[in-house]
Amino acid sequence: MNDALMTRFVEEARELLQASAAGLLVLERNPGDAAAINEVFRAVHTLKGSSGLFDVPALTRLVHAGEDLLSAVRLGTFALQPTIVDELLDSFDQVGMFIDQLEGEGRLAPDADRIAVHGAGLLRAHLGETQTVVAAVDAPLAVVSDDWLSAIDPGALAVGRARAAAGEPVLVVRYDPDPGCFYTGTDPVAAVQELPDMVGLAIEARDPWGVPADFDPYHCNLRLTALTGAARETVEQVMTYELDQIEIRTLAPPASAIVAEPVAALPPAVRHVVATQVRILSRIGYDPVRLQSTATVVTNMLLSVARPALSEAWQAALAEAHRSADATPLLAFLTMFDTYGDAVASVPDAGAGPEPTFAADVPLPVATAAAPGDAARTASRTLKVDQGKIDLMMTLIGELVVSKNALPFLAKRAEEVHGSRDMAREIKEQYAIIDRLTQEMQSAIMQVRMLPVAEIFDRFPRLIRDIARRLDKQVDLAIEGEDTAADKTIVEALGDPLLHIVRNSLDHGIELPQARIAAGKPAAATVRLKAFQDTDSVVIEVSDDGRGIDPVAIRDAAVAKNVVTREEADALNDQEAVNLIYRPGFSTAAEVSDLSGRGVGMDVVLSTVQKLGGRVSVTSQLGHGTTTRLTMPLSMAVTRVMVVDVGDSLYGIPMDVVVQTVRLAPEAIRRVKQDEVFVLRDEVVPLVRMANRLHVTASDHRTADERGEAVLVCRFDNRTVGLVIDDFREGMDVILKPMDGILAGVPGYCGTTLLGDGRVLLILDLKEML
Repeated sequence: MNDALMTRFVEEARELLQASAAGLLVLERNPGDAAAINEVFRAVHTLKGSSGLFDVPALTRLVHAGEDLLSAVRLGTFALQPTIVDELLDSFDQVGMFIDQLEGEGRLAPDADRIAVHGAGLLRAHLGETQTVVAAVDAPLAVVSDDWLSAIDPGALAVGRARAAAGEPVLVVRYDPDPGCFYTGTDPVAAVQELPDMVGLAIEARDPWGVPADFDPYHCNLRLTALTGAARETVEQVMTYELDQIEIRTLAPPASAIVAEPVAALPPAVRHVVATQVRILSRIGYDPVRLQSTATVVTNMLLSVARPALSEAWQAALAEAHRSADATPLLAFLTMFDTYGDAVASVPDAGAGPEPTFAADVPLPVATAAAPGDAARTASRTLKVDQGKIDLMMTLIGELVVSKNALPFLAKRAEEVHGSRDMAREIKEQYAIIDRLTQEMQSAIMQVRMLPVAEIFDRFPRLIRDIARRLDKQVDLAIEGEDTAADKTIVEALGDPLLHIVRNSLDHGIELPQARIAAGKPAAATVRLKAFQDTDSVVIEVSDDGRGIDPVAIRDAAVAKNVVTREEADALNDQEAVNLIYRPGFSTAAEVSDLSGRGVGMDVVLSTVQKLGGRVSVTSQLGHGTTTRLTMPLSMAVTRVMVVDVGDSLYGIPMDVVVQTVRLAPEAIRRVKQDEVFVLRDEVVPLVRMANRLHVTASDHRTADERGEAVLVCRFDNRTVGLVIDDFREGMDVILKPMDGILAGVPGYCGTTLLGDGRVLLILDLKEML
């Protein structure tokens, strides 16, 4: 098996399954959404076709059953119910498990066939509940169009019709091989000849051959039409790898065999009504909405005169019309009445009498295909690249950044050591050019690494639906800003934190419908996922309109769980009490379940987000709901820092917390009790002397600087602080390396990076240090 092809299939299959599940949830809320049903059908159809490239008949069988059910919904012959959505979602989940087995073991599990047969049987059982759909799947067709049978040998066709007239099922299989099938080693003729009980086989050109000079022997231009007495399941099994290239119909017996009772014996009123439908159909053609009215009229008239043979033939013709999206089978059936009576002859002229009215006159949206040239141009602008290659590019740009940062040190050395100011100037000029190009390259690579948060948001409609149903709650999901992009590392890592927050909201925050109604709220709660970009951060909010968080209950639960003592709990204000939900081991659940109660979840949210360089905040109003906000850096790969001098050593401070730099005269520094402060734009800002905090001795030259104290104003966690340092240095882009080994637990540091002269620069974590 081609490993590269399998890898690509696995990736695409998961995308198609996700798109199918998302579309089904849309259809559950709005069954009439034609765009959604078309999207789901196309995704499932594509998956079925792709699966034919591999020896996975169980997977193909299950997907094919889902496709047939969705086809009935798409054609308007079957109504999608929530219970059926559940079964389709469960089937697609099982397909996802099959995909996991293929990825992990290269083959399906031994019980895959049994599981697939059971699942396909559940889906196909629904088709048996609708008479027209049974006809579409199993019942004989009233008329087979000439383009299907014209190439078949008349003798073979006569044999087939005779068998059909005798009540034997005879299938017509049309096979349009892929034009490039020869390149994959497929022999179309040999493939179709594997069908058992073959009655006849016709081979013809699908398109005109053209001039001999342009003939391409490697381009398959064949169309094969076979008559077989095999069952449909047998045909599908034999042609597993060609399921997306074949169509299966049932050969109809002669008209005389179908219409066992002469039409002339029908009451004249019935013949007139049916004949009127010929005029209507000949004018409107195939229109699913308008056709419904015609179908209902004819069905009721035939049933009213107790003609079961005619009724069955009409249902078969109706099913074929829906399957082929063509009114020809219906016109052929109705016009056939002319052989047995004067119904058609009595039809008034098209211009006579009032126009027939229809129950609905709203055309069904039809998906249009793009022109081949447009599709080619669109495809050419999209290129799938392995994630590892993007990561390698990011690593290389990181090394380039480190090498670029060495140029200023080289310029300084050229001037101070070798006394060449001209050489130093030229190095600085080249540095400016390289710096610009490096930043542009870094930005371009970062854009490639950026993913929309929809990558994680898309999993929540299904999750919220399933959990809400388990909890007997009604929950609507609102999503905003799903196009907001962030670094792939951030997006991928946020899956688990958001999962814990959403589950916590559904389990603890959302009330039961009865309780919401009693509180004056709508029975259905709303959970909102919102994402937006804020300067150099991406913010994700999860909010609900549930009961909110009760600080009193939180204090009591924390004491009961031994998270804090009663004295510590009583000393907390309401917001500090709410923040206790992030303590390890804390839970308000009375019982342990698979959703909550184990005391893990929100502490995982906090630790995960903080490791990513982000922060978490939660606000709640009792009785009105809760909002959890995650603020994350846009990127983790390259960080811009401000280099500062503290105690004859260099430190880096992330630029995302830096507000500005100031010089303070001694008289501008005031004292509030034991703390130093200064006033910045009418705000009292506390001062922190970094030499004391880092336990180093301040440089001697700092106190003699007549320009005043060097202060770096920073803002984080909704507070502003001034850092007193020895001096400012340059800002630079660095590749941040996390602290590991015995230094991994040292508090107050984000990590380290290399300077251009080879020295190690420590990057401070002000949130933790201060």
